[in-house]
Amino acid sequence: MVLRANPERLGVYQIASEVATQVLRQIRTFPCPERFGLGDQLGRAAVSVPANLAEACGRGTVPEFRRFLLYARGSAREVIALLRVARQSGLADRAKIIALESRATLVVKMIARLYQNPPPDR
Repeated sequence: MVLRANPERLGVYQIASEVATQVLRQIRTFPCPERFGLGDQLGRAAVSVPANLAEACGRGTVPEFRRFLLYARGSAREVIALLRVARQSGLADRAKIIALESRATLVVKMIARLYQNPPPDR
C-alpha cells in the first residue's frame, strides 16, 4: 500500500507554516548580534517543522511518514525552547513570543495526534 497525504490538507501543516512565518518576522526585530545567532537557529528550526511535515507526506509508507513526523516534532520542541530563551532575554515583544510559544505547543500536540492516527494507506 502507498501512503498518499497532502500537506496542504493537514491542519498541523497550516499552523506550522504560520508559526514559521511569524517567527521569521519576529527575528527581524532582534538586535543585530542575536539576529545572527539565536535568530538564525530559531528561524531554521521553525522552517524545518512544515518542511518535515511536507516531506512526511511525500513518503510512501506509514513508518516513513511517522519518522518525519518525529523530526518535525523535534524541531517544534526546539522552536519552543528557543522562543523561551528569546522571551527571557527580552529580545522581542513578550506577548508575541508567548503567543508563538503557545502555537508551537499546539503544533507539537497535533503532531502527536497525527502520529497516532496517520492518513490511511491507499
